[in-house]
Amino acid sequence: MSKRRKKATTGTMLELWRPPRGAGEAVGCLATTYTFEPSLFDEQCLARFLEIESEPNREDLAFLLERETRLGGAYAGVLVDHTQAGVNHSLRWDVLPARIHGGKQHAKLSLLAWTKHIRLIVASANLTEAGYRSNREVATILDVTPQKADVKQVEAATEFLRHLLAFVPAAGPSVPEVQRALGFLGQVERQVGDWTRVRPSKSLRQQLVFTLPARGDNPVTGAAGFEARSSLHEALTCCRRHGGSPADAWVASPFFDADANDDAATAALCKSMARGITRRLSICVPALGEPDERPLRLAAPASLQSTPDRYSVVVGFEILPQRDGDGNLRPWHAKMLALRSKAYSALLTGSSNFTRAGLGIGPRRNAEANLLTIAERRPHAREPGELESLWPEMPPVEEPDAAEWLGPKEELDEEGRAAAVPLPAGFLSATYRAGDERSVVLCFDAGHLPPTWCVLACGQDGGELLNQDVWAASGHSETVVNPWQPVQPPEKLLVRWPEGEAFWPMNVDDARHLPPPAELGEMSADDMLLILAASDPSAAFRAWTKRLQKEAVIDDDLDTAIPTDLDPLRRYDLRSTFLRRIRSRARVLAALRQNLQRPVWSLQALQWRLEGFIGIRPLAERLLDELATADGQVDEALLTLADFLIVLREVDYETGDGAVPKAQFNRVYRSFLRGLVADLDGRVGGCRGRLGRDMLGFWDRVVERCRK
Repeated sequence: MSKRRKKATTGTMLELWRPPRGAGEAVGCLATTYTFEPSLFDEQCLARFLEIESEPNREDLAFLLERETRLGGAYAGVLVDHTQAGVNHSLRWDVLPARIHGGKQHAKLSLLAWTKHIRLIVASANLTEAGYRSNREVATILDVTPQKADVKQVEAATEFLRHLLAFVPAAGPSVPEVQRALGFLGQVERQVGDWTRVRPSKSLRQQLVFTLPARGDNPVTGAAGFEARSSLHEALTCCRRHGGSPADAWVASPFFDADANDDAATAALCKSMARGITRRLSICVPALGEPDERPLRLAAPASLQSTPDRYSVVVGFEILPQRDGDGNLRPWHAKMLALRSKAYSALLTGSSNFTRAGLGIGPRRNAEANLLTIAERRPHAREPGELESLWPEMPPVEEPDAAEWLGPKEELDEEGRAAAVPLPAGFLSATYRAGDERSVVLCFDAGHLPPTWCVLACGQDGGELLNQDVWAASGHSETVVNPWQPVQPPEKLLVRWPEGEAFWPMNVDDARHLPPPAELGEMSADDMLLILAASDPSAAFRAWTKRLQKEAVIDDDLDTAIPTDLDPLRRYDLRSTFLRRIRSRARVLAALRQNLQRPVWSLQALQWRLEGFIGIRPLAERLLDELATADGQVDEALLTLADFLIVLREVDYETGDGAVPKAQFNRVYRSFLRGLVADLDGRVGGCRGRLGRDMLGFWDRVVERCRK
């Protein structure tokens, strides 16, 4: 674009998922992608977003516990094209398949929310190792804070995501994962509602633009549908408000339509450019082999060369770089469109390839998300030059007529290689119901099912779950509840029919009922109390798992060691030892009370704090187990349980901006406490014969106070 090209800003996209300083606690995230690798999202993106400090490869148990605990109070979901959605993933976060007739869910938009910060990541990269680690990609972030909030951009993003949810099969009130996503979007909108709004800069403006097919209805919201959208049309409309149609344009895209005679995307761009002046178009295309090879072999259609001539547009070509400065292979996957007039320089980045479906100029449209940045060209303004400098240096195609125009090569592109057999449209949704009565709930659309099929559960307890004969015998029901006996849910669901097989994405009905990790059975009441009271839970998790692993290792040398507590030369005072234990636990309980009093940002987070697998109720269960198994120290065990209830009763919630109001917290918390006390008191009754009269009297007084 400009002769004053600078080196583009580079870095790892994974760092964009880390919370900025002062961002607060994680509220939730919703990301969109075409191809998808759940391990990258789970172990890299979510780990950074949630600030998990354990490493998944070296500290797998600590990582699992940290992730499960942090996700208990936060939302996470991924909207993915339905052909790529049947993946094995943690049921703590959702996979939502989007089925777009004649198109793809191709957007790469991530909405990250912390209590004091909202971040939008608009990128060209899929949630894959290639997208985040090896490809050349482009990403732009929009940050919104309580002191400086461009609320319109957040609202534009949530509206697009809400519309995209309409393409999830069977989307509606009966699909739990859709309702969780809707709840998160609503929470984000309420969160920014009271933040200080800022006026956009006149010299540099940014606007989200989208491609989306039309719908006559939106089953998610129950409202009317929405019109089709075009990223190219929206970008050009915005540019014209700032100084007319562009005279010059640059395109960088790894993929184009396979039109032999007339390229529709090029034609649409040329027709939208300014009239009455010389117009220039530069198109950057991928090449096979090295740039100095002759003849050049270009992975693009020859119509890119002939179409601009029909509109009297001067066209030139450049070669997309495929290697970095060190010679490492870095396939180009970024999508960029630059526009310039006398009044502005503009840059469109995001997910849209230079195709009809990507730009939204044909009857078949993808779902795409892009960000348009416009810099006004004013005297002495630096912004236009800085924006133009982002365009990387590329070698020119000196003799386009001598090159071999081979057309698009899907196999060169990560997305082209990911083509999969789509699941037939009749298989709508699969939901796992956890709890005491476990089941797998399958929903069907009978009109779009193959004549023969079967659904298999994959994993250790796998097997056939349902087939068309059993389904027909049940009366072709739209919803089939399949009992599931094993404690752990199926890893994945596989559907087979005569023409192929595909995985069926499955989500959980209520994650609170999922079984805790089996390793938690080794956790004592003291262990859990220390974790709940810790100022750094990550360190507490790692310390506990390391101690657990050490205890599992048998060391013969330790058999001859004399523990310090059994040193025969040391004098002991049983009373002081007892008092020391009581005082130590009192300090930990005080820290627990402080953590319970901290602001909580959603009712989901509050419920998890109280009843999650490392929460108040499980801790009470372990303390009760200590009482039931106490040998000679039953009074001390009941005293600890009573002190625990006293601490719970003394909790005085500290609210904060955007947090759950104190009145709402108290309603939920007091109801929980009364129920917990009633349950504990009833179960303590079985131990009364072993307890002293004074201790029982103290317990009864504590119970009475808590019930009030």
